[in-house]
Amino acid sequence: MLLLVAPFEALHPLVRLPGQRITTVETALLALLGAVAFVVIRERTWSVLPARAVAPWALLVAVAGAAALAAPAFPANALHMAARLGLAAAVCLVTAVAATERRGRQRLIATAFASGVVVAALVVADYAAVPGVGAFLSLFREGFASVGAQVRASGPFQYPTIASMYLEVTFACGLGVLVTSASQGARRQAGVVLLLALTVEAIVLTFTRSGLITVGTSLALVALLHWRRHGADRTLWCLVCVALLTAVSLASSRSAEALLLRMTSETQGQWFAARVDAPSRLTFDTSRPIGVPLRLTNTGRATWDSSDDTPIKLSYHWIDMQSDVVFAWEGLRTLFPAPVRPGQTVDIIAMVDAPVASGRYRLVWDLEQEKRLWFSTEPDAVLTFTTATVAVDGSGALRNPGRGPAHMPVAAARPGRLVLWAAAARMWREHPLLGVGPDNFRLLYGRYASIVNADPRVHSNNTYIELLAGMGLAGAAALAWLALEVSAAVRRCCAAGGAELGVAAACVAIGVHGLTDSFLSFTGTYIVMAVALGLASACPQGAERHAYRV
Repeated sequence: MLLLVAPFEALHPLVRLPGQRITTVETALLALLGAVAFVVIRERTWSVLPARAVAPWALLVAVAGAAALAAPAFPANALHMAARLGLAAAVCLVTAVAATERRGRQRLIATAFASGVVVAALVVADYAAVPGVGAFLSLFREGFASVGAQVRASGPFQYPTIASMYLEVTFACGLGVLVTSASQGARRQAGVVLLLALTVEAIVLTFTRSGLITVGTSLALVALLHWRRHGADRTLWCLVCVALLTAVSLASSRSAEALLLRMTSETQGQWFAARVDAPSRLTFDTSRPIGVPLRLTNTGRATWDSSDDTPIKLSYHWIDMQSDVVFAWEGLRTLFPAPVRPGQTVDIIAMVDAPVASGRYRLVWDLEQEKRLWFSTEPDAVLTFTTATVAVDGSGALRNPGRGPAHMPVAAARPGRLVLWAAAARMWREHPLLGVGPDNFRLLYGRYASIVNADPRVHSNNTYIELLAGMGLAGAAALAWLALEVSAAVRRCCAAGGAELGVAAACVAIGVHGLTDSFLSFTGTYIVMAVALGLASACPQGAERHAYRV
């Protein structure tokens, strides 16, 4: 039930309490855990909990609570995160109980895969603009995300990387389903291959680099372990087929330039940049547009193409002479006659209208990627101004003010991982034992990185660094203990073979992707991660099937 509900967290919280908000999925999770607790108490089934899984989780949650209470700021937010870790621990342990027998594990692995297939179908349908899908998904997210001209699909999740993490874990579980489907015939196995291909396509459409890395890691791990046991059988060739379909899906998903830019740059901060050589002074009247000669150099990494699906065009804004007040944002667009490649310089005549009353203004030259972005709002954007004197031809009214912001927008701050990690290091140095409180990094990093108006949705982009900054050395020690137990569980899964190979791959995917992103504060991802860890904890090896129980 949790796996089927987890991806569909409504945008607005279901319950609002002082300082806390409880989402729809969290409400369902609490209800289900309450039902489990009732059964456990009534039946007195305490003996089924594995000690090796309970202890490290208990320590991690206890440290999170202590760090939240000792947080120098935002203790309520930190307590909410500590509660989420507690819920993740509960999901992990309930999963371990449900997966004690092999049949139960296989059922849960198949359910996780099925959940991922549903999400993948929604991601693909959303990207393809299937009627009605976008309206349905608006219940769970604010809008679409993009990097450059490339739309990043997110399905029912608020951000594409979250969708990718969910799909990576379920994809790995699907590899376990593929291995076990060999005994059910070639047709059944071929169907699983197609569902895995659908999941891969959805991961590719999220345009998440780490997702592609973990897909490759999962495929390589399962293929190697299966080959060592069974050699080059039909299942191995099915895994090779999935790998080939992954390569084809990636190669056909975007242009070569877009793939190269995405794979070789951390953010799009250097994609769109221009140097504009413009006249320092101009005189206009409002009777007709005039042509202004400009020389532009593409100093970014993306090609300017006015014939593309999301064309790049030259434009301008009229602002006040002494302030950032905008008089007219939507200037006329001028197309480039041919694509302008990085480093190339082009001379162009920009058509300019003067939709303002008489006076002196500043003309801001800008480029627009249609329906995506203005170059002036990109990080480190360099603005070019022309002083303009406007003579009115009669009424002095605003003839074509257009729509846009009231003030010149401030360039977006998109700090890279090194900046975020340096801020996390400063937090840890100030609060080495318990950190600044779990999930408080996103609320404090601007202060430590000297970023004005820092986006509170930005995390450290590393699960381990995020935990060190939020919970200090105590949290790092608790996580290290948990990681050791998970590593032992992964080894047991690898030794068991079969569907458990998918569980091992899922745990490895979580660990690898944790190096570049942080997911503990997102309900859907911490649920599927906890399920994967619980499945690993339940995997026995020989005589260990009933050992170490409390």
